[in-house]
Parts: sequence; C-alpha cells; structure tokens
Amino acid sequence: MQRLRVFFYYISTGLAIGYLLSLLLSFHTKYEMMISASLLIFIFIGFGIMLGIAYKRIDIKYLFFYIEAFTLLIALVTGKLIQIIYITKEAFTINIPAKKLVLPVLAIFLVINLINIYIIATLSKYQKVYTKEERKALKAKATKLSELRENISEEELANRKAIRKKQQIAAIIIIAISLIIYFAVPGVKNNLNHAFATISQLDTKLVIEYLRSYGAWAAVVSFILMILQSIAAPIPAFLITLSNAAIFGWVLGAVLSWSSAMAGAAVCFYLARALGRGPIEKLTSKGAMASVDVFFERYGHRTIFICRLLPFISFDFVSYGAGLTNMKFWPFFIATGIGQLPATIVYSFVGGTLTGGAQKLFLGLMTLFALSIGIGIMKKVYNDKHKDNISLEESKPE
Repeated sequence: MQRLRVFFYYISTGLAIGYLLSLLLSFHTKYEMMISASLLIFIFIGFGIMLGIAYKRIDIKYLFFYIEAFTLLIALVTGKLIQIIYITKEAFTINIPAKKLVLPVLAIFLVINLINIYIIATLSKYQKVYTKEERKALKAKATKLSELRENISEEELANRKAIRKKQQIAAIIIIAISLIIYFAVPGVKNNLNHAFATISQLDTKLVIEYLRSYGAWAAVVSFILMILQSIAAPIPAFLITLSNAAIFGWVLGAVLSWSSAMAGAAVCFYLARALGRGPIEKLTSKGAMASVDVFFERYGHRTIFICRLLPFISFDFVSYGAGLTNMKFWPFFIATGIGQLPATIVYSFVGGTLTGGAQKLFLGLMTLFALSIGIGIMKKVYNDKHKDNISLEESKPE
C-alpha cells in the first residue's frame, strides 16, 4: 500500500510539473514550437514514475500542492486559466471543445487533490514522519558533502595551484588577443554579430541556411560557430548538431559536431580558470565551493553526461562550472568526450533522418532518460551523506 501511495503522489507531482512548464512555454512561441505540451506532460509523467520506483517514502510532503498552487497563481495573474484546458486537449489529444472540457478537468483536478490530501493526512501510518527537531538532528548527523573528499597531500595541492596559475595566464592571453581582434577588425566583428543573431533565433532552418551560404567553408564556419556559442551564447548546441547532420550527413555531421563541441568545452573550462575562484568564493563561501568541488570530483562525469543528454540545457554552463572547481582538466575533458559522444551521434542521426513529431518524440525520450540518471545521482549523493541513517529514514513507525 505504501508503494502505491508513493507512486501516485510522485506521478501526480510529475504531471503538475508538466503543466507548469507547458504554461510557461505558452509565453514564448519559439520555445513552444520546439517542444509540445504533450511531450512535456509525457516526459514528466515518466519522471514521476521513475521517482516512484526510486524512492520508498515521501519526504517533501507538500511538493505537489506547492507546484499546483504556483501553476494556478501564474494562470490567474496572467489571465491564462483557460490555457490549462488547451494544454489538456493537446497533451491527451482530446477533440472535445474547450468549454465542454472545463467540468471534466475540474472533476479530475478535485479527485487528484483529494487523493493527495488523504495521502499526506495519513502519512504517519505508513512511514516515519520526522518532527522539525528530529530533522535537524538527522541533518547534523549527516556527513557534509565537503567531508567526502579524498585525502590530498600538500604536495598535490601545491602542484594543482601551480598548474592553475599557468592555465590562468594562458586563458588571459587568449581573451586579450580575441578582444583586440574583435574590436580592431570590423569584418570579424560584423560576421560574429551576424552569427550570434542567427543562432539566437533558435531556428534550425536559419542555421542551415547560414552555414550553406559559406559553401566549401561551411564545415570550418560550423566548427567556429560551435566554439563561439559555447563561449558567449547560452544556447543549446544541438541546434548546430542538427544543422551539421542535415548538411554533411549524420556520420560526418556527428564527427564535426563532436570535435567542435569538445573544443568549445575546453575553451569554456579555461575561461573559467581565468576568472578564478576568488570572485565566486566572495559571492558564496569557501565552504560552499568546497562542496561543489567534491560534487564535481565524485559525480561530475555523470552530471556532464546528463546535461549533454538534455537538449534544452546549455552544456556550456557545466563547462564553466567545472572550470571554477578543483576538477582537473583531463578528467573533465575525457568525461566530456564520453558523455557527449552518444548524444551527438543520436542527435545527428535524428537530425539526418527524423523530422517533425518523430524528432520531438525522440528528443523527449532522451530527456526522460537523462532525468532518470539524475534521480540516480540524487540517490547516490543522499546515500553517501546519510550512510548511518538510511535504514532509519526508510523504516516504518513502530
């Protein structure tokens, strides 16, 4: 019975997330065209199912109600309450007029809420519900993420600092040269501005036309464009990957996309090295950065893999983040290569062979797969931090 309750709660929470994101997408037509409401609902119902399988208890009791209330508040404030009906029509391919759907949707909404209210109200019968003081005690007993770091000798730390110093000098020189060329050569500045304007449209057709306009130099321009979008444009690189597949075929397109993305990731990593940790530690704290360091050292390769699979997350942010931590370059570079290779091949194949709804469905499956891996990382981090409390956390009340 407990498993069924958890399963229903997480599935309904996933459904609520899907509606929230679909509503937010309705404010931006370009993004709405890239991924449909039906695909978002499908992805997050699947995500809820994965959560129900992975977790045996409900820890955030009111998560469903928070998400639902936030969704309704946005709909009410923006006058888009009827949009929820249209999302339902699209998500579940219902051909009934919107006005006739209002009562059925309201009835289902009430039923789901009543079931979840009952689940939360009777939670203590099926699992241990901790008081505020007990949660504080458990948190105090938990191992801090920064304490999970492997022991590093003073010599190794000194060596890392020396290497980072050299990386900072190299990166600063590259940045200075690049800025001089950009502002001193009008042709370079104009071409770069045009390139950024093109990829900022989030339209694969425009990117394809732009690359084809360079004829035999299309591959070179694509390589440079991938690096440039990595540095200065927080735009998903899969737009260029799909364009390369359409122009050069999926095999050659995959090779070009993978190699140029690797170069872009390396540049982002070293640019972050040039910025250094100082400003970030002042904005946060050394303790917070220590926790981030350990996270990247222990789980960074999985994080990189996930972010590369998710088509709507800019992978460049992860490259910058890794550069700000103590993660070494080669582990980062190797993890990047391995993590992005399957995704590049898949997106190249999709771009070269699939179109329309089939393409969106495939991207949705990849997104769901990435979210499932994310659940695995969350469980691994939790288990590492609460090794002594896991049996207590999952036990039922006596």
